[in-house]
Amino acid sequence: MSKRQKQALLPLNDKWDELTPQQKQKWLILARGFYQLSDPEQVILHGRMREWAALSPRQRSLARFNFNTTQSLSIEDKRAQWEAYQQLSEAEKDKLSTGIKSPLKSGARSTAPPNKRLVKPPPIPAEGNRIFQTIAPRQPVHPKTLLPQPADVKSKPS
Repeated sequence: MSKRQKQALLPLNDKWDELTPQQKQKWLILARGFYQLSDPEQVILHGRMREWAALSPRQRSLARFNFNTTQSLSIEDKRAQWEAYQQLSEAEKDKLSTGIKSPLKSGARSTAPPNKRLVKPPPIPAEGNRIFQTIAPRQPVHPKTLLPQPADVKSKPS
């Protein structure tokens, strides 16, 4: 890493060894354009780098998820959500920024039995193995390949 890149990525210095090669590559690409920014823009970028480096891995994951979600919105939707946010009181904005959210629902299955069956199971025939008897091949099967053999050939080990 060059001296200019080190200076551009100074806020990440403490965390640099913890980054994956892909993450390092992305930061190095960002560092290329650092000196094309004005001084105030460089200060802002360094501040954002410090904030990013201070986040926990979980917080970074959530930030990436939120970014990707926002990127998929149309410009009109983004504008409408921004205007709705601007209408919130300072207390509501603070509540959103501190991350107080309702608990997420788990993807784990409930241990409680279902109330109703959505699909009625097929009736079990009186002769339990009848289903398998109709599906099973009527021809002898080769013991190694399990392929059907003509009826006139006896299955003998090869």
